Amino acid sequence: MDDGIPKNNGHQIKTEHNYYTILGCSERASLKELKQNYQDLIKKHHPDKQVGTSLSDQFILIDKAFKTLKDEKLRKEYDASLLESSFKEDYLIYAEISKNDLSFNDEGAAYFSCRCGDSFRIDQHFLEQECIIECAECTNCILIK
Repeated sequence: MDDGIPKNNGHQIKTEHNYYTILGCSERASLKELKQNYQDLIKKHHPDKQVGTSLSDQFILIDKAFKTLKDEKLRKEYDASLLESSFKEDYLIYAEISKNDLSFNDEGAAYFSCRCGDSFRIDQHFLEQECIIECAECTNCILIK
């Protein structure tokens, strides 16, 4: 049942090469923190100071992570892709719906049919960010973008 809380709050993102993890930062890290951690890691993993190709690969990954996260536009795109992949990993997503495709009634609610026969109730005030709405009758969820 939907408790009205977007399901991405406090959610750990599971991904093999999470750029934030690579840089040792949280997802809320400032550019200053990202840059400091990047500089420390680059010094530690620089190919001139290491032996072996896997260490060189680590250096390239650190550099790619920083170049992505320091650019505001690329960081937003990256964050969105992490969020989407975390939704898909943890929930049985029945459908993805755009906020723009919803029509709300006078009470500020919209409904979307679930394949189990029940309906998802989508309250307008939950849509400030992407969220997942769970069906009250089954395990299906919808992702509202």
